[in-house]
Amino acid sequence: MEYIFSPSEIDYKTKCKRCFYLLKNNKISPGDRPPPVFSSFDVSQKRFFITKNSKDLTDQLPDGEFMDNNNLPGKIVSENLKDNKGRNFKLRGIPDIVIKFKEKGYGIIDFKTTNLSETKSENYKYQLEAYAQIFTHPGSTGKTHTPKLNPVTHMGILQFYPSKMTNHESNEANQKMSMLYSPLKRDEKSIKGFFDQITSLIDLLENKNIPELNEDCKFCNFVKKQIDVDINGEKLSSDLLKLIHLMYSQKISEVTTKKIYELIKKEDEKD
Repeated sequence: MEYIFSPSEIDYKTKCKRCFYLLKNNKISPGDRPPPVFSSFDVSQKRFFITKNSKDLTDQLPDGEFMDNNNLPGKIVSENLKDNKGRNFKLRGIPDIVIKFKEKGYGIIDFKTTNLSETKSENYKYQLEAYAQIFTHPGSTGKTHTPKLNPVTHMGILQFYPSKMTNHESNEANQKMSMLYSPLKRDEKSIKGFFDQITSLIDLLENKNIPELNEDCKFCNFVKKQIDVDINGEKLSSDLLKLIHLMYSQKISEVTTKKIYELIKKEDEKD
């Protein structure tokens, strides 16, 4: 079986093993996409910087030019890659900014409208490395070929945060954005960490058992609270299989567990 991962989901979507498992294996999503305004910010920022020099982003980058649609396809894809256990997977995504440096190498920069942090790139290390892997081992989709850009020498997150309004006229306003660049070091250790992450994700997806509800996941907790309310209020249907499924949904309270057994007993008495 071949697995396809989006660079953005390798960091963000994998925080909860259960939610990631259900998304990839059962196509069940909590619908937690960012509000459209963040995409609008992203598009606006890219349009502004695409004609400029990499030095305009930050003095931490070498002199270089941004690659545009004439040099890159709208969506990029890797060739078949293998995890640490020899299983096939591909990477497919849409990078924000790709830089061709004048002296040597390429850079991958992702824009984020977020709270500013010097170490922000650590939160997106797998996403950035995924793009580097795509350009190092490019593939194709139909007639569209991803170019090989090697070596990738710089990666990082350019952060934007709205700081203050500077002007207002009629139906328009000017918003000042604070900026901070967070670089990410790329070396053998970080590349190994990426393939370790991919291997653990495929291990997870190949497990026949759905992961338990995660107490640290807001979506799992939302489901758990609904289960507790339904069971303790005796509002569940008479579907015995549903009750049994709930018993294995993970870490419901002892009181709720006893209630499940009572409901099952009632169903048995009816039959």
